[in-house]
Amino acid sequence: MKKIIAAGIPACALLSLPAFAADMPLKAPPLPTVYNWTSCYVGANTGGAWADKSITTTIVNGIPTTLSAGSLTATGWAYGGQVGCDYQLNNVWVLGLRGTLDGSNMTGRNTWPTIVTDSNQYKIGSFETAVGTVGYLLTPTVEVYALGGGAGAQETLNWSNSVFGIFGSGSQTRAAYDVGAGMSWMFAPHWNLSLEYDYMGFGTQGISLTGTGGTGGANVRQSISTFLLSLDYRFR
Repeated sequence: MKKIIAAGIPACALLSLPAFAADMPLKAPPLPTVYNWTSCYVGANTGGAWADKSITTTIVNGIPTTLSAGSLTATGWAYGGQVGCDYQLNNVWVLGLRGTLDGSNMTGRNTWPTIVTDSNQYKIGSFETAVGTVGYLLTPTVEVYALGGGAGAQETLNWSNSVFGIFGSGSQTRAAYDVGAGMSWMFAPHWNLSLEYDYMGFGTQGISLTGTGGTGGANVRQSISTFLLSLDYRFR
């Protein structure tokens, strides 16, 4: 009899396992992360920038002229930051406003085709933009967008002679329109990474120079292009 009872104890224990497991509390599955683009943000950016310029003199050493001073491309890096706000209308559309401020080391030089001893030396030290954006969500975390607005750039032009050195120098702030497109990836609820191309069209504007030979002036047609990688922190 004792052997029969001893053999029955494990069997009873096994039979009671399903009932015991049924009484155990079930752990709820984790809730999925909800991504929403409605927020304001601040971030940093860096990348490549280049400016295409075409220059015609208007005054050289105080004498009115219409000489071609040639064309050049000033190239370099851009680095700065941005602030903005987005509003997600529904599952696919996002509207936003954004401002950027960037420093730059874009520089370029060319020899005048009409006076081969003279040259232009250009430097663009900074630029800024204020734009509106319209985005479309390919997925809840990936956005493609277009942008449009205004821009400005701060720059310096030096005229230099191969014998006498710099004989004219001028600085100015130029205004432009800005258009572009980009893609953003929200890889965490508070963070997104963006890659963007901008084109800033400045048209033709005049610049005044002063130097050892007297006053100078030129009409400069210019555009700036940038290709920037940005990291943003979003406030919730």
